[in-house]
Amino acid sequence: MMSDFNVRGYWEKRLQDSFNLRGVGYKRMGVSYNKWMYNVRRQIFNKSIGRLNMKWSQNDVLDIGSGTGYYIDLWKELGVANISGCDITEVAVSELNGKYRDSSFYIQDISDCLTDELAQNKYHSISAFDVLFHIVDDERFKKALENIYTLLLPGGYFILSDNFIHAETKRGTHHVNRSVYEFEFVLSEVGFKVMSRIPSFYLMNEPVDTDSDFLKRFWNFQLRIVSRGDWLGNILGLILYPLELLILNFVKEGPSTELMICRKK
Repeated sequence: MMSDFNVRGYWEKRLQDSFNLRGVGYKRMGVSYNKWMYNVRRQIFNKSIGRLNMKWSQNDVLDIGSGTGYYIDLWKELGVANISGCDITEVAVSELNGKYRDSSFYIQDISDCLTDELAQNKYHSISAFDVLFHIVDDERFKKALENIYTLLLPGGYFILSDNFIHAETKRGTHHVNRSVYEFEFVLSEVGFKVMSRIPSFYLMNEPVDTDSDFLKRFWNFQLRIVSRGDWLGNILGLILYPLELLILNFVKEGPSTELMICRKK
């Protein structure tokens, strides 16, 4: 399925207007609530990556869709030998090159042909968090996965987050919730083996993969609270954060974003 949506123009404007966690996160939820959402993401990231038992000080990592650099910081905290990044926008790459002098950042639409500068590199691991559901065109989606496969060393890890819904693919103008079955089929077709998939959220993100009326009503309740002021979003996040982490310790499937780890065959 082809799309005329101008993804680069959309993200250039969005990040120029809000170069913060709200700009790269859930826009309707405000800055403070998004910070709490990213705190949850940090915990899930560390939990999942920790299971790999890798010597990160000997690894080169590429982060796709680096945005404001949130995951660059997380990779650096793990002691990665060399962390690089790419983003579709000039504003992000300019900001990141200024902030992280010891890293390299490239302007790259991962669903397009690789630039010569990026194509010459190989990585032990590649991450793409909350990126691929913004590639609405199916051919470009597969191209993105093929590019990632090409950039990985043999046996390398691909770590990503997406919604992986257990229903038919649902499409929007600049966002698509792909069926987990469709997603895993394309991953396998490209040459990846899925190693694991765990929930990143249960209560604190839009429940796109559930029939639960309670979860849908609770999410709408959160939207109403946050719309009344960013300070209320901060209080709501403060209350829900420990509950979210507790729930995520016990569930194997979630109604929203999940983190998946794949390996190059």
